[in-house]
Amino acid sequence: TLKTWKILTKLRCCPRRATPIVQAILVLHHVETNRYPG
Repeated sequence: TLKTWKILTKLRCCPRRATPIVQAILVLHHVETNRYPG
């Protein structure tokens, strides 16, 4: 799933700062996939 997120290709920061960004994107991804089941 992470490979399909194009925003991560432009992410240029330290891993400590990238972790909360990736976690927030993952939460939004789960919210979006659960919104339209099937």
